Amino acid sequence: STNLYFEPARRESVKQNNAIMVGLHWRKTISTIVLLFYVVTISLVSSSAQEQFSLEDFQRVLRSSLDSELDKITGAKVSTAQETASIHAKSRTLMRRRASVQNSELDSKTRALFDWSSGHVHTSEDIWNDILQHTWKIADTIKRGEGKSVPFLVCGEHLDFNDIVASFNKLEEEAMIVSSSHNEVCLVLSTTSVQGREVTDSFGGSLIGVPLPDITKIHSGTIDEVLSKGWSVPFSQEQAPKNSNATEMINHWERIIIVDFTPELGGMKEESDLLEVVNIITNDIQDMGEVGWYHQMDIKEKQTYSLDEGTIDIPSLSDVFSLTSIENSTSDNQRIRFWREVFKKGIESKHVCNTMFSTLFVKARNGNYSFELVLNPMDGPSSQEYESSASNSNCVASLIAALSVHPYVLSVKANFPTYHGWNVAQLM
Repeated sequence: STNLYFEPARRESVKQNNAIMVGLHWRKTISTIVLLFYVVTISLVSSSAQEQFSLEDFQRVLRSSLDSELDKITGAKVSTAQETASIHAKSRTLMRRRASVQNSELDSKTRALFDWSSGHVHTSEDIWNDILQHTWKIADTIKRGEGKSVPFLVCGEHLDFNDIVASFNKLEEEAMIVSSSHNEVCLVLSTTSVQGREVTDSFGGSLIGVPLPDITKIHSGTIDEVLSKGWSVPFSQEQAPKNSNATEMINHWERIIIVDFTPELGGMKEESDLLEVVNIITNDIQDMGEVGWYHQMDIKEKQTYSLDEGTIDIPSLSDVFSLTSIENSTSDNQRIRFWREVFKKGIESKHVCNTMFSTLFVKARNGNYSFELVLNPMDGPSSQEYESSASNSNCVASLIAALSVHPYVLSVKANFPTYHGWNVAQLM
């Protein structure tokens, strides 16, 4: 199995202590790069392509936060970010849940959400199909540079890894094996929705593929962690003293979001190349946040603002993220309302989490295949305002969601410090 990621940064960078520091300054008035946008004409989604990957098939291959999100939607367990903050069950959320999916009577097909208005019972499979439909829609309408590439999960029966990669006109290093057995190999690579359909169809059923849904890019347990009291970023307008004792250091450990690039972007030769990509990602996140804030205004309030021309074709985070874009009767579900509240109080709020972005550090990881977002760097500037800082858990949770929707990102997860005595830290 594998994990999946994303990151933000649009500002000038400086090297410090052999790490990369990016000062995320307030966005320019005109966006020079538009990475995500909706086109006027939306391509029709192939129903056969959606049916190729059942929920059971996908969960068998990838472990992600999808499992817990489906549980929370069908079980309607959580309604607000405040209630979620009390959840800190790491050992449960980080466990691979395949056994429970296969053996429990409350498996993915029997857990359900009842629609009182129509009498229809929405199962986890129904919600999964809604997520897939949205994912294909985004793959059909997203634009990145000259192409429309997004990460795909592709699985082939009795096929060779090299043959699958070659069929997509990719090099071996541009794809990553997720799982492999005697009969099946699954891998992740970036391609367009058109090519994805064409190639999989050409194999006559022995090869299936689907664009990676955003929620599956988020590592299992990550959202519960960053919303917990134990992980939340302490708010302090002053830096911790250099001679802090052990207790102070525990209270001020650096909170880090770890982001993996898609295989075709990973392994950049220079850190400057990594920074350039990170800056593009962050620009897009902030643009989506500002568009979301603008869309929430009433008509009278909108008259006092003008939307930059460069953001006219950019969707809001709420429009792109799968769980806030479900258009059937589950859209009023408590868990869906939870995500909308997170965005409204986070990146899509009036403050657009500006302090969080302006105080972030970005550190390249070994090989430049991934990077770290340090939310409260020990040697960085202190936050001067709570609501727009990383101490506001809604900013952190919406940042993770925004990272997950980006086509450059493969996976996202949060760090777990070993000295806190968290057993799961050894697994991370």
